[in-house]
Amino acid sequence: MPHYDNQEYVRIMRTLPKNIETDIFSIPFIAPDDINISNLNNGKWLIGIKNATANGNNAKNKIVHMFSHDSVLRPIYDNPYRLLSRVSRYYAVATPDFSMYKGMCFPDILQAVYKNRWIGAFLQSNGKKVVATVGWIEKEYDYLTFAGLKDGSVFIISSLSTRNNLSEYEFLRGYHEMRNRFPSSKIICVGLPWKGIDQDVCLISYKDSFGSRDKRCTYWQQKMYNWDMSVAEEVVGYGI
Repeated sequence: MPHYDNQEYVRIMRTLPKNIETDIFSIPFIAPDDINISNLNNGKWLIGIKNATANGNNAKNKIVHMFSHDSVLRPIYDNPYRLLSRVSRYYAVATPDFSMYKGMCFPDILQAVYKNRWIGAFLQSNGKKVVATVGWIEKEYDYLTFAGLKDGSVFIISSLSTRNNLSEYEFLRGYHEMRNRFPSSKIICVGLPWKGIDQDVCLISYKDSFGSRDKRCTYWQQKMYNWDMSVAEEVVGYGI
């Protein structure tokens, strides 16, 4: 076997500390982190991975999300230490949202979930707070798409590309399954709200998810509820 330095060895062999729990598919578990999202969009902000830089402004008050094209996400998995250097100053980091589609074969679904959770476990093992990005497809794969998650965590989901009847049904079905499996977890949702989403979900509009609005605003989230269940102020002319 060729000799590799430590970073190259981890990249090739996908080693993690022995104390990290895995499931029967070797999917690592992402442990719950102490992450405060009570002031999202009002002192703390989301920022997309494409806009996150190692020297980003106000990084300590931003959570990096990874809702992006697979062409952006694949290099992140291939170069985890480069990602670590890039996001080291940010408050927390979400895991990559690798694509999963109805009709996708089992090995590809497994790979998407494994890569998502592996990046999360890798970041946590290097001292970063992690928000697990959660996605789902058909009910028959729930055992796989919800693998590697722990109740009491902070999850981030997206309602993007679900604005049709078939996608609405599957989105809400998977959403309620997630809440049933992880009742104590807090949820951030990027995108438009669907009727049926619980009022304790922290909704962030897509255009607010890129990190460009990092000054303190007078509102928190439009047309939804704050974590203390008080009605958020609606901003006229500021659509979701």
